Amino acid sequence: MSEVLQLVRRAEPSADWRQAKLGDIITLEYGRSLPDKARRSGTVPVYGSNGVVGWHDEALVASAGIVIGRKGTAGSVTVSPDPFWPIDTTYFVRPHKTVDWDWLAATLQHARLNELNEATGVPGLNRDKAYLQPILLPPFDEQRRIAEVLRSVDEAIAANMALLDGVKAAKQGTMDAALSDGFPEVPLEALLAKTRYPMRSGPFGSALLKSELQPTGIPFLGIDNVHVERFVPVYRRFVSEDKYRQLARFTVYPGDIMVTIMGTVGRCCVVPRDVGIAISSKHVWTLSVDQARYSPALLAWQINHYPPVLEQLQVSAQGGIMSAISSSTLRELLVPLPSPEEVKSIEDLLLSFNRQIAALEAEKSEARLLKAALMSDLLSGRVRVPA
Repeated sequence: MSEVLQLVRRAEPSADWRQAKLGDIITLEYGRSLPDKARRSGTVPVYGSNGVVGWHDEALVASAGIVIGRKGTAGSVTVSPDPFWPIDTTYFVRPHKTVDWDWLAATLQHARLNELNEATGVPGLNRDKAYLQPILLPPFDEQRRIAEVLRSVDEAIAANMALLDGVKAAKQGTMDAALSDGFPEVPLEALLAKTRYPMRSGPFGSALLKSELQPTGIPFLGIDNVHVERFVPVYRRFVSEDKYRQLARFTVYPGDIMVTIMGTVGRCCVVPRDVGIAISSKHVWTLSVDQARYSPALLAWQINHYPPVLEQLQVSAQGGIMSAISSSTLRELLVPLPSPEEVKSIEDLLLSFNRQIAALEAEKSEARLLKAALMSDLLSGRVRVPA
């Protein structure tokens, strides 16, 4: 990524850059309705406001182009590298003059068209207002140089994503193989710690009123803290120390597993070592595992990803849709039980993959931040790309 930064230099926009509006360089054409049954086969991508929504056997736009969300995800920008069919929730772009398409796509993203929505219901983009969005228009050659720099960042992000997908696939395959080695199965309940409340959810009803939540104090954890294999230490609700003492049975400890039972049901993570004093809510199950016998990280991974465990959870779901997880469902989950030495070995594998994934995700975030900063600088002319 450092090679990209060497291509640019700080400067003021030259006199041949001019102020313009989007309407000076493009027309936004309406997409055309296409029934769902016509989107089920073919080789031509069909685009809606959220990207590809199907495939058709003919193109409405006979070249590569840009699709902009008109309804729903209003202002979203998608570049189609091939001929395509944009449906009626979108606009597609027709340029008035020769412009670099990659520069134009970046300019449209930078124009923040999504902020123009004024609808009170379904978000919508008014094209007349979009036409008024101010832009800086550089000469065509400089458009191409700007686009080349941004493409190099996109290529780095794409390479990172491919590597990340590969590591995730390797992790899934390795873990599946490690756990399908003929180990005996035991109910999850047998792996819980020998404490008074090894499995808990609450407080319920009058035990904790909304009026008793406050902006500071002891963190009150919920579904927003529990992501797939990742605990998010962002705290928005708190209780007083006096209230905490009343609700101490719901204390969350390092190494506990938290499983969501509302929202995205079944999302699971391990509580980190530095959590401090906190209590859980009725929207999650909190489980304390006997860590001398089993790995919390390994158990959390299985609840998130292991097909035999997911199948058991699905069977227990009413109507095939998991709307909640009962205590009995969790207690009766059958999980493989390797020896303590084998558990440690499998856990080491899992944590090694997790470290690789975390490093790649950090690189991805850094690259996206770099691209956003470069777009701002390059499209405003604050940073120039030498000829």
